[in-house]
Formats: sequence, structure tokens, C-alpha cells
Amino acid sequence: MLMQELIHKTISYYYVERGLAKGGMSEVYLARDQRNQQIVAMKMVRRSAGEYYERFRREARAMVQLHHPHILPALDYGEYEHWAYMVTPYIEYGTLSRRVAEGPLPLEEAGDILSQVASALQFAHEHGMLHRDIKASNVLLRDGHYAYLTDFGLVKSIEDNYSLTRSGFLIGTPEYMAPELIEEAATPASDIYALGVLLYQMVTGSVPFKGANPVNIVMKHLREQPPPPSQMNPAITPDVERVILQTIAKDPMRRFRTPKALANAFRQAYRVDATPEPVANVQHSALHQAPTVQVMPAAAPQKFSAQRMPRIVWIAGAALIAILLLILLLANASFHNADHMQPGQQTQPTVTASSTTTATEVPQPTPTSQTPGQQKGPKPPHGHKK
Repeated sequence: MLMQELIHKTISYYYVERGLAKGGMSEVYLARDQRNQQIVAMKMVRRSAGEYYERFRREARAMVQLHHPHILPALDYGEYEHWAYMVTPYIEYGTLSRRVAEGPLPLEEAGDILSQVASALQFAHEHGMLHRDIKASNVLLRDGHYAYLTDFGLVKSIEDNYSLTRSGFLIGTPEYMAPELIEEAATPASDIYALGVLLYQMVTGSVPFKGANPVNIVMKHLREQPPPPSQMNPAITPDVERVILQTIAKDPMRRFRTPKALANAFRQAYRVDATPEPVANVQHSALHQAPTVQVMPAAAPQKFSAQRMPRIVWIAGAALIAILLLILLLANASFHNADHMQPGQQTQPTVTASSTTTATEVPQPTPTSQTPGQQKGPKPPHGHKK
């Protein structure tokens, strides 16, 4: 139940109108900026929340630094009495969780949202920050289509070994946690795993692993293989399924190198009219280090099919036999002329037939990079997050 003490209060420039949502340690209110009458969302956390309060402060600082069209911006932050607050645009539609609850998304729609979220996550990684809590409820949709990645409360510097959690408990949401997080620190690869779970959820309507408690779910990520997405959605093709399952591979080295690489591979997989693009297995390390990439080309039409090979072999064999017969005929004719040559008669030049072998290489498909379609530019947000 939302605390009523903040409703109808004025905090800095913001008049609190009503409550929107309540989490374990935070509350979200609808407020109005009295300077310009803009409707905003105010996320509030009590100072007594301890560790969560510190995470919230880190989130506010991170969001102020990350200016990206698909990262929900922090308009303001500060403290009021025994509360800390952060102000963001109000997104009326709500979260991706709401959209997924209506059923699996068409592949093209899922690809569009994936591209936007991947772009935001890539930007965070390039600026040295891990998100560590990628999930459907942390993606807001404006008008149901334009996506914002939000809730950087668990954000962590890639090179920062300091962790706010010192009690030994795992950080994150169990349904989206990479198996290596049981023993190792978060990396870009674990963020990409969570993004893969999100993609799985968008196209099937469900996360790959569920359980009675968080420990049970985490152990499934560690020990069990996810159900093939095509079993839940027949529209998922083998190429699409291959991309999804590679993204949530147990071994971090087999996942995609970057969020954008995942988004590009998924787009190529579901767009059957597009030129195939390679699917990369990579070895993740610190973000500033160059990963080792092993390319596994996606299936592509070859110039010569397997069905045509016997015919090609037959033609080549026939041509070779014809050449051998020609050589024998010429040799026989030369021998016959030699037997009937008169003394003093000039000899004719000897014709030597030689064959030239031409090796025809079956061309391999050349990966063609295709830039995803230009996204629509963000309109100035007029609302914020539930």
C-alpha cells in the first residue's frame, strides 16, 4: 500500500497528485512540474532503506550521465525530509511486461523493441556501465512501441570490483540471471544473457525458466537447457531459434559479443528477404579488451546445390574421356603416317594434345552487413513510467 503522507505535497517544484506503484523499497508517484505543467513520475526511497537507498543514489547519478534516446532520462533528483527522489518523464502506456502479458509479439515487433533496448544497453557498456537487471518490467513503452530502458538501480562500473551487496546474496532478478553469476562477477556477457531471456520472453510469452523460489530458478539456469522457443510459438523459424538459444548459452564465450550484434543477427534471422549475416561466437573479457571472434555463417543459398553435384561429376568425367580419346586418335594417326613416309619426305610437326584442368571453386557466402532500418527519432516525452 502506498504511503499517503506524500500525496498533495509539493517537493521542490513538483506537486504530488497520486500514487502509481509500490515496490519492495521504493514508491512511484504521479506529479506535476509547476514550472511548465509537465506530468512526471517521482520515484521515492526512504533513507532508512540502507543498501537499497545507496543503490538508488547510484541509479540517479548513472541516469544523469547516460544521455541516450532509449534510456529513460533523469530530469531531476534530490532529497526531501527522510526521502530521496528522482524525477523522470511519465510513460503512460507502461512496461513491456504489460505488452508480453497479452501474448507473444510478432517477430518483427520483437525485433524492433530488441533493437531499441540493445542500442541503449550497448551505449551503457561503451560508457563502462553494466545494467545487471535487464527484464521486461524495466523496459517502458511509449505508445506501445517506443522503448526506454530504465531502472539502473543495480548499475555497476565494468572495472569496479566494489559491490553494494556484501551479504553473499546474488544481485538481480532470478528469471533473467546468467548461470555464471553464481560464482563470478557480472560482465557484459551476463547483461547480454538477460537480454536474450527478454527476447525469448517476447517471442514466446514466457521466460525459459520458472520455479517455486529464486534458488530453484537460478539452479535451472545453471543445469537445464531451455525449452526450444519453437515449441511455444510455431512462427519461430530454425534460424530465429538458433539466435535466441545462442544468446542464452550457458558458456559466456558462445554468446554474442555486443547487444547490437545480437539485434542485428535476430533481424537477419527473421527477415527472410535479407542477406544472411554471420552469427558470432565470442570470448568475452573486460569491455576494453578485444574479444576473440569465431564466425559461424548462417545457412545461405549456394551456387551449386547438393542435388546438382552428381551431374557435374558426370560431365567432368565425360569431358576427360573425350580428351583421352582425342590424344589416342592423334597418336595413332602420327604412327600411321610414319609407316608410309617416303625417303627424303619432310616430316610434319607432331601435334601434342594436352589438357588444362580448371578448378571451379564453389563460392562461399560472403557475409553482408546490413544496417538496421533507421529508427524513428524520439518525440519529446510527455509522460513517464509506471
